Amino acid sequence: MMELIDYPKYNEKLFVQTLSNGLTVYLQPKPGFNKTTAVLGVNYGSIDSEFMLNGEKVIQPAGIAHFLEHKMFDKKDYDVFELFNKTGARSNAFTSFTKTNYLFSTAESVKANLDILLDFVQIPYFTQAKVEREKGIIDQEINMYQNDPDNQAYFKMIASLYPESVLANDIAGDIQTVAQITLEDVELAYRTFYRPENMSLFITGKLDPNEVMGWIEENQRQKSTQDPIRLQRLLTLPVASKETILHTEMDVSRPKITLGLRGRDPVLTGRAGLKYEIAISVMFDLFLSENSVEYDKLYHDEIIDDSFSWEFENERGFHFAVINGDTDKPLELVKRLKEIIAAIPAKIGDLQTEFQLQKNELFGNYIEMMDSEEAISGQFDGFIGEPVTIYDEVEILKSLTLADVLDVAKRFLSQATIQEVMIQNPNR
Repeated sequence: MMELIDYPKYNEKLFVQTLSNGLTVYLQPKPGFNKTTAVLGVNYGSIDSEFMLNGEKVIQPAGIAHFLEHKMFDKKDYDVFELFNKTGARSNAFTSFTKTNYLFSTAESVKANLDILLDFVQIPYFTQAKVEREKGIIDQEINMYQNDPDNQAYFKMIASLYPESVLANDIAGDIQTVAQITLEDVELAYRTFYRPENMSLFITGKLDPNEVMGWIEENQRQKSTQDPIRLQRLLTLPVASKETILHTEMDVSRPKITLGLRGRDPVLTGRAGLKYEIAISVMFDLFLSENSVEYDKLYHDEIIDDSFSWEFENERGFHFAVINGDTDKPLELVKRLKEIIAAIPAKIGDLQTEFQLQKNELFGNYIEMMDSEEAISGQFDGFIGEPVTIYDEVEILKSLTLADVLDVAKRFLSQATIQEVMIQNPNR
């Protein structure tokens, strides 16, 4: 029986059902839309390489979640992308720190594409030869990213924030760890994490909930049941001993500065965690967006340009902010950024007008995203204790006060640790 979550303010409905095998399905019909987007998510990412399985500790090579994502597309006698192409769908997949998502978007043959999606993820085909072949492909991908200064700055920063931990590894691992992956590793990772109860299916766009749920139930009845397991994820995150500046030499036209702030304050899950994330985002926008006084000063002092940006990650078990940009004055930029960050708690209470303007701008961005099934599916999260949609985010934003932002800012900044990465060209 499907449960209905109603969003009357937006004239939207979310249908939810957990099937007998544990797979949770979320269906959001969008009348008037011509396309349908489906995302099959696995609650499994790069940080899940260490875990307790049925009482025994397992340590797998870094990059195995990303490796497994690649392997899912390579079947015995066909390539999954070719199947999607034949049905007129665009397909993709990605692995993050905590999730692996498989998705398609189509304007036709929804049932056929849905069967392809569910079957290729839930019916694996692994061989020793294919595992060895994939290593060379991923090595090429890793080499490509190692030559990308922005990618290197990002992951070196995270490694500085979380030394000697799984977060210190690139999501794809490195050439040495990928070489260690065996067929047995892949099969064990799949059996452990690619289980219906550890997955969610979100579909939005042109769809009839009863019809689509019927298709999914029919597909899942054809899959064999799995024996229960006892799984405990292990995540140990030592604290960096002191603030450091990591200097790296690469072929860049201008120095790149990346400043990382590791949050050490506890963050709740579900909508409470989402409120925290939105509050932090508003805080950074008030001081580092193009509309802020601080940004304007940095720009007119020729310390930053339009490469300057920031982002905030709030994931299962950790959260951090990264600020980066190209600059001809790297030391000055670091100095000014630290001064801005240190002054936030004292200044933020005087920014009521700016706060309201920022809220209005974010609200407009959300309204725009509501017209895109890709954006709607990208904002959905079914792995944080309760389903969170773009409509939940808007309601949280609307009720957010400047006092809320100040409270979260103080909690985050009072305990955050800072690390720096500087990438320069040795020949310039």
